[in-house]
Amino acid sequence: ACGVGTFKETNGSGTCAHCAVGTYQNATEASACMGCPSNTNSLMGSDDIADCICHIGFQGSDGAACSACGVGTFKETNGSGTCAHCAVGTYQNATEASACMGCPSNTNSLMG
Repeated sequence: ACGVGTFKETNGSGTCAHCAVGTYQNATEASACMGCPSNTNSLMGSDDIADCICHIGFQGSDGAACSACGVGTFKETNGSGTCAHCAVGTYQNATEASACMGCPSNTNSLMG
């Protein structure tokens, strides 16, 4: 029987395969792996939905769908957490950002 984090598509003899990146399986004897929630990813062989973590530029909790960082915010690491506001003197005019950009010379901005 296949263990957690693995699957086998057909009955009979054969080798169990690890769940692919972006999927998980928390049951034994599975014939397929389940996809991670929106805007998350997991490592190969993941055995729990909590292994699905938010992408850079997205916020939320491990194992749940994540939402994009809004304009004026960023998140530079994978995993759970919230987006941070851009610091004074920086800006971000796009969503899903991993960093803020410095204001042009002789200009400034407020936080966020």
